[in-house]
Amino acid sequence: MKTIFITISRGGIIRNIFRTGVVSRLLDQDFRVVVLTPYHDMPELFADFAHENLILEPLYWNQKEKFRKFFKELYKGVVFNSTVYARYKYSIGTPKQPNQFFFPLRMIFFAPLRFIPGAKHFIRLLHSLINPLRAHDYLFEKYKPALVFNTAAGGDCGVLKSAKRHSVTTVDMPKSWDNLSQALFPTKADFLIVWNDFMRAKACEFQGYVYDKIVVTGIPQFDFYARKEGLLSREEFCKKHNLDPSKKIILYGSSGAQLFDEAKHVLLIREAMRQGELVSANILVRPHLGYRGDADRFAALKDEGRVVVDKSDKQNHELRDHFDTSEDHIHNLFNSLYHVDVCVNAASTLSLDAVACGTEVVNFDFDAESVSRKNDSIRRLFVSDYVKELMASGGTWLAKNEKEFLTVLKGILEKGKQKDSKKMIDTFMHKTDGKSAERITGALIRIVNQA
Repeated sequence: MKTIFITISRGGIIRNIFRTGVVSRLLDQDFRVVVLTPYHDMPELFADFAHENLILEPLYWNQKEKFRKFFKELYKGVVFNSTVYARYKYSIGTPKQPNQFFFPLRMIFFAPLRFIPGAKHFIRLLHSLINPLRAHDYLFEKYKPALVFNTAAGGDCGVLKSAKRHSVTTVDMPKSWDNLSQALFPTKADFLIVWNDFMRAKACEFQGYVYDKIVVTGIPQFDFYARKEGLLSREEFCKKHNLDPSKKIILYGSSGAQLFDEAKHVLLIREAMRQGELVSANILVRPHLGYRGDADRFAALKDEGRVVVDKSDKQNHELRDHFDTSEDHIHNLFNSLYHVDVCVNAASTLSLDAVACGTEVVNFDFDAESVSRKNDSIRRLFVSDYVKELMASGGTWLAKNEKEFLTVLKGILEKGKQKDSKKMIDTFMHKTDGKSAERITGALIRIVNQA
């Protein structure tokens, strides 16, 4: 019986790898699966997947690294692009603003690294020599794995380094579509699994992979949408959220991280309805599950009539990403995307989820009120390469001012206008046939059998 190590570092990855059936298919094929996770002492998280050949072991987060901050600067500089620039300049993904004192230093000393041949290989080699990260070595000696599958590229906590020392074949997979251009992954695996062609191109451009070492599978968590598991009737869905079933439904998806005051864009929609500029409709606000207390940012909307803040998901604050790993969360998200008439968000991954469910998406690139600093403006979110590419695919509506925003919403709600999303699906989803998880499992089995 061959053994496969799989890293599970976040609650969202439990959904992506366990709930989709990747692990169960490996177990069915008579593999032993050892899950390396910081939550190894929380077996209740994995209770639904119990199996005699499924074993939990520690993933060591807190290994000391020398010159950690310096290496982080090297990792960003050597792949410098518009995404790295945005994070040098603006607060993105976190409310903390980057120190502008370091901006010119980064541009002078680190950004030029991208032009130096062999810099990526040298930086990775230097990091391995200075920080060998041996905490997991004993697990390799204990289980003798045939394959390591790291499910959060760039955050393997040294597992890939241990694998290389023990001559074990490695497979890496970014946890999201925006990871590849943010920084160099400290360790390069033998193979890379990605969701789509956009990610494959970025892996070649920034991470030093070659085309034939990359497997494109589709987005595993989108399999739920294709299978339509847990689908409620529209009447049941409206009753659950106290919505008027006779009216259209607008889903507003939060960007999280307190990036801007998103309640103001919801109020803008509500006010347009009051003024008769938009047909009266339900507004369902979906807080971002990955940010603690995100629902509280919409507290001002509680007296806004048909504005409902969805608090169905139950955050687990013992997890790094606060994720709700239950099936109820999956079903609630799917129903929220399936039954609404339009999904409104700034430039969120939720855009892809909505398109996968056949729902129109309106993105917006304007501030609901004037801001004094560019770092407070929503426009900074559209600097990153992956957002630019998403907008260029043309599968969503992009409103650059309030007038366009209301005009687009009016066209969707009152005239049923639709965007052609084929290019977006081809570029960012690969396939929406409900078999992405099967393709991941198939790729792992092929690789381990060839090792």
